[in-house]
Amino acid sequence: MNPKTFSHPELVKKFSPEVKTLFQIFGEEIHIVGGAVRDLLLKKEVHDFDFCTKYLPDEIVKILNKNKIKAIPTGVKFGTITAVVGGKNFEITTLRKDDKTDGRHCEPEFVSDYFLDAQRRDFTINALCLDSAGLVSDYFDGISDIQKQKVRFIGEAKTRIEEDYLRILRFFRFSCQYAAELDVQGLAACVLERENLKKLSKERVRAEVLKMLLSAKKENLIAVLKVFKEQKIADSIFSSKLDIEALERLFKLEKEFEFLATQNLKIATLFLQKEIDLKIFAQEICATNLEKKYFLYLLNALTGPRHEDGVTPRERRDETQTRVCHPVFTTGSSGLELRMEDLKQLLAFADKNLVLDLYLLFLAKNSDFQKNSDAKKNIQFLQNFSLPNFPIGGEDVINLGFTGQAAGNAIEMAKKFWAANDFKLQKTDLIKFLKTH
Repeated sequence: MNPKTFSHPELVKKFSPEVKTLFQIFGEEIHIVGGAVRDLLLKKEVHDFDFCTKYLPDEIVKILNKNKIKAIPTGVKFGTITAVVGGKNFEITTLRKDDKTDGRHCEPEFVSDYFLDAQRRDFTINALCLDSAGLVSDYFDGISDIQKQKVRFIGEAKTRIEEDYLRILRFFRFSCQYAAELDVQGLAACVLERENLKKLSKERVRAEVLKMLLSAKKENLIAVLKVFKEQKIADSIFSSKLDIEALERLFKLEKEFEFLATQNLKIATLFLQKEIDLKIFAQEICATNLEKKYFLYLLNALTGPRHEDGVTPRERRDETQTRVCHPVFTTGSSGLELRMEDLKQLLAFADKNLVLDLYLLFLAKNSDFQKNSDAKKNIQFLQNFSLPNFPIGGEDVINLGFTGQAAGNAIEMAKKFWAANDFKLQKTDLIKFLKTH
């Protein structure tokens, strides 16, 4: 099948020296393919350039070696060789079609037809090819879909999804970024096949969900997540319900107070709630040990101390010796509040970025956060805070006669008193306090 072709010589000016080198080496037998072409047409900055070629993997390696370019066989079975040019990695993949697909795996067959290679891809906007002269080959009206802001499966949506169930999540992610609204046929197919998401590895699911949460189009993200929730797509991969309203409030906080929420804070805002089983949730998102401790700290603060693996939160410390404990909330007229004095108590035991995330999470989970007149002042305080060195140590409390657990309790008590006095007390003040109390 012959593609529609569109001349865009201006795109060539955006090629880096490394990309130009690969075009010079392989000549007309190599094309940029996929997302890079789409984003170049959208005048977005492109960092990853992927290539497709008629050359077989061993031929790709020979050509690269001949030109003294390092070749790494990253995915030979699927025809992919990584070329290292100027310290940058570029994937070069032999044209192929995918046979015997089961939603997770496929048996690739190398071909020499660009149409067959384009046909195996997911969405029309991701199936564009670009040559060294700036000529774009478009087999499925991908350029028209870019212009119309449509994310549409190539051919029958159900067939594309059955080739790789991860495409359900990719449909939502790409729609969030590139579509004005969800494609009706694509959405229907995703809903129909949603239970097959359970067959995917947790690692692949995590990667797609995290990419979705990184979207700069936050209104689109909220709209997509609402459909994601209403159509029970989320139920197929997460045991916890999505708190979309809290995430929406977090984005309002970002805009109002001019900060960028961390990826982990977005996850915590969207998922953490009183009923969550943190151990199951950590498995579902393949959480690292540091992430687990981060979520545990925030959850303890929101819902009260929890036990995990038989260890109480007060006994659990992370690698930076941050104490995971339940902060002292102040009871105000509108319920629980985190006031400046509470935040200072927390800062005595935890990194300021962790305390800042806790405070932002607390605001996001509170539907009346806009009534909190101290929010901006507290956020600025946490952002600019620098913790002084704690004046006393273990040797000091031992010299006062404290031993074992009592010594640890004395240090904790002194830190609380130190924080309550704006971290300004000196060693003599704290020793006097411990002698008295």
